[in-house]
Amino acid sequence: MFYHRQEEIRAIHGFFSARKHALLVYGKRRVGKTTLIHKALEAYEGNVIYFQCTSESYESNCVQLIREIELALGGVWGRFDSFHDIFRALSGLGVPIIVVLDEYNELKDAYGGVETDSMMQKIIDSLMGTSVRVILSGSAISVMAELLDSSNPLFDRFHATLKINEFDYLESSSFIESWSNRDKAACYSIFGGSPAALEDIEGSLSLEQNIKKLLVDPRGSVRALVENTLIKEFSKIGPVLSILSRIGNGKRTYGELKEVFDQKNTGNLSRWISKMASNDIIDKSYPINEKDNNRRVFYTISDNLFRFYFTFVYPNRSRIESVGVDAVYDSLIRPSLDTYISYRFEDIAKEYFSRLAKAGKLEGIIDIGSFWYNDSKSHRNGEFDVVLEFVNGYDVFEVKFLKGSMTEALAAEEADKIRSIRSFRARRIGFVSIEGFDFSSSEYVLIDGDMLYDDRLCQLG
Repeated sequence: MFYHRQEEIRAIHGFFSARKHALLVYGKRRVGKTTLIHKALEAYEGNVIYFQCTSESYESNCVQLIREIELALGGVWGRFDSFHDIFRALSGLGVPIIVVLDEYNELKDAYGGVETDSMMQKIIDSLMGTSVRVILSGSAISVMAELLDSSNPLFDRFHATLKINEFDYLESSSFIESWSNRDKAACYSIFGGSPAALEDIEGSLSLEQNIKKLLVDPRGSVRALVENTLIKEFSKIGPVLSILSRIGNGKRTYGELKEVFDQKNTGNLSRWISKMASNDIIDKSYPINEKDNNRRVFYTISDNLFRFYFTFVYPNRSRIESVGVDAVYDSLIRPSLDTYISYRFEDIAKEYFSRLAKAGKLEGIIDIGSFWYNDSKSHRNGEFDVVLEFVNGYDVFEVKFLKGSMTEALAAEEADKIRSIRSFRARRIGFVSIEGFDFSSSEYVLIDGDMLYDDRLCQLG
C-alpha cells in the first residue's frame, strides 16, 4: 500500500522532461525513498535501470551496474571499465532511459567522496542533449546534503532536490484508519512515522499487542529494524547508543550528556552531537523566545520509534530475556506509558499547527515552539510547551492526553496558571485534548482529536 507523497511524485514526474538531467532524492534509511521512486517511475514511458550501489570496489560497482542494464534492456554488454563508458554507451542508444543510482553514498565510500562527485558531475554534464537521465538517491543524510554545497562538483546540477522525511502524525494514521483518535496518537508516539515500521502494525490487534509483538519481543520485526538496520548505520558516527540512551524520552543539555563520558572523550562529544544532528538522529531545541541563550539549548531524539526504544527497550534488554515480554511490559512499560505519550502528544499538537500555518490558516504567525518564562514578581519560572508566536503576541496552548474529556474546571485552573505569570500576557489561551471537552467556550480555543485527525488536513501543509 502506497500512502501520500503526492507532491514528491509530481516533482519526479516533472523531471521526465526537465532541462537538467539529474535529480537528487535523500532521507534516512527505511523512510520510503526507493518505494517512492519506483512508484513515480511507473508513469515513465522510457526504460528504467535501477541500481543499488555498494561499498565494494569501484570495479565491482561497474560490473553490477552492467548486470542491471542487461536485465533491463536485454542483450550482452560485455565489460566496461568506468561509469563514464557505461553512460556514454547508454546515451548512444538514443532511447529514453532513467538510471537510478540508489545508495549513492555507498559508491562514494567505495571510490572516494570527491572523486565520485567529480565523476558524476562530468557524467551529468555529458547527458545534456541526450535522452538519458539519472536519479541519485541516498540515506546518509549529511553526505547527500553535501552535494548541494556550492563547493561540491555537483552543485547546481539537479533539476530538483527531494528530502524524504518520515510521515507526520496525520499521514501515519493512514495505516490504522479504524483505530480511535487516542490510539492513533499513541501509535505515532511509539512507532513514529517510518513506513517500514507502520506497515507491520496489525490493525486487528490492540496497541498493546502490537507493542509487545513488534517492538519489545526480541524477535519483533520493528525491533529488528531499529537494532539491525538503523542503529548499525548510525553507529558509524560514534557512540550513538550511549548518547541516545542518555537522552531517552527527555531533554538533555550538553552538560548532562557530557556526564556519560570520561574526561578523555568529552572533547569529541560536540563533534558526535553535530554529526547526529546533521543526520536527523537528534534535534537541537530551544524556546522560541530564547534562541540565543545556550543555557536553554536541549537535545532530544528526533524519531519517536527511537525514543520509545531507548526509553523502554534498550535499558531492559536483559530483563526481557530473563523474565519475558509480558512481565517487563506490565511492570516497567504500562505504568509509564501514558506519561511517555503525553510528552509526544505535545509534538503532535505542534505538527497540527504547522499544517495550518503552511496552508496560510494562521495569519501573522512567525514561529511554533515552547516558551521559557522567568517571572521575578511571582518568583516562578518554567516552560509553556506549545506556543504560537504571532507578529502581535503569543497564543498559549495546554496539551492534554487525558482519559476522557477535559473538564471546564480543569481548563479554568490551567488558564489561571497562565494568567498568573505577570511578566507574560497571552493573546489567546487554548487547549488540545485528545478525547475532547465536556464544555464549549468562546473564551478559549478548543481543539479535540476529531479536529487533529480531520481528513481535510491531509490537503494542508
